[in-house]
Amino acid sequence: MSALPLQGVRIIDACIYWAGPMATSLLGDLGAEVIKIESIQRLDHLRLLGGWPSPDGYEWSAVFNGVNRNKYGITLNLNHPKGKEIFKKLVEIGDIVAENFSPRVMENWGLSYKELKKINPKIIMLSMPGFGTTGPWRNYVTFGPNVEMVSGMPIVSGYKDGPPMMTGYIADPAAGLMGAVAVMTALRRRQKTGKGQHIDLSQIEAFTSFMAGPIMDYTMNKRMQPRRGDRHPSFAPHGAYRCKGDDEWVTITVSSDEEWERFCQAVGNPAWTRWPRFADALSRYENHDELDKLIHEWTMQRDKREVMQIMQQANVAAAPVLNYGEVLSDPHIEARGFFETITRPVTGTHPYPGFPVKLSGTPVKIRKPAPTLGQDNEYILKKYLHMKEKEIAKLAEEEIIGTKPQGWAFGMEAEEAISRLKDIHTKAE
Repeated sequence: MSALPLQGVRIIDACIYWAGPMATSLLGDLGAEVIKIESIQRLDHLRLLGGWPSPDGYEWSAVFNGVNRNKYGITLNLNHPKGKEIFKKLVEIGDIVAENFSPRVMENWGLSYKELKKINPKIIMLSMPGFGTTGPWRNYVTFGPNVEMVSGMPIVSGYKDGPPMMTGYIADPAAGLMGAVAVMTALRRRQKTGKGQHIDLSQIEAFTSFMAGPIMDYTMNKRMQPRRGDRHPSFAPHGAYRCKGDDEWVTITVSSDEEWERFCQAVGNPAWTRWPRFADALSRYENHDELDKLIHEWTMQRDKREVMQIMQQANVAAAPVLNYGEVLSDPHIEARGFFETITRPVTGTHPYPGFPVKLSGTPVKIRKPAPTLGQDNEYILKKYLHMKEKEIAKLAEEEIIGTKPQGWAFGMEAEEAISRLKDIHTKAE
């Protein structure tokens, strides 16, 4: 098998939460060696989302484990001079530094791009603050909801006469994908010029780029697009339709009069398909509510996969709405080998979503599960910085490195954090 596309590229990953780790995860999938840096004083808080209420609950976050595969994990206290020194030594032998803090964080540590390029002139630094590294909001903290709201996306997401709605935290992975592409672009430039560069990726701007349609509609036509729920701006029928069973749905889209004729044949040509108010695209759109009710009466008598098969055989776009368990066991996805079974210390053996692109010359597989806290301290410090056992032991004694957190949940001690998590789980149930 040929070498993976990014084999030989080393990433120093100081990212937290989801957007930054998503970017470095994709690069790690493609063969880059990713060294993820946390600290025992302040964990990557992604470890605290969805973890189980137990002393090692910080290892049980599903989203952390999902977006930190193919990475080595070390801990470094970057508030300590020795921690900064080790970080800088890693930069010397690295190709990329990735971080998604607000700009003041790396600056306060003395680890800005200006300083890092003095250590390694060829270094590429990916900075992914919510609002970018410049502008009046540069130091504001963001999360997925903030990013989505400022992008304008929620103003068109949601149902007619209802409030704006989030899309479900897709802002983070969207920014992560753009971060990965930006890094590969910078690597390509370095191949040609030998020069590194600083990538200033504003998560707000990354997500707002997906709003090109509504924004251009406003600038060109002075029209503010309304919220439509599941409906399309011009197609009808278009939406999710309830099927037989509890919370079972299928999506159907009819985009032309020709497809409408095929749809009518697929549902058995009942009398209502010949009503004048459904005769053309405009009349169907104007009578969408009534049309949806009639389609629901038909779909509710059938299994969602049956509806999909009937529609697809008639060459009408349709698909069942799958829950997570169904996605895992779906025969089509299984046939393509998307999920990979991986064993990880503490959490055990589970199927993981794989790399979503099939490369014929360089197949991509999960080589390593997400690291446990400080799992690779000794390996990295010995292999790359040539440290001796005594030096590493001294770093652990001074709590510059470690494998156990100090008050791992939002500054709380473990006992208090476990108690709070148990309360959250109880209320959720």
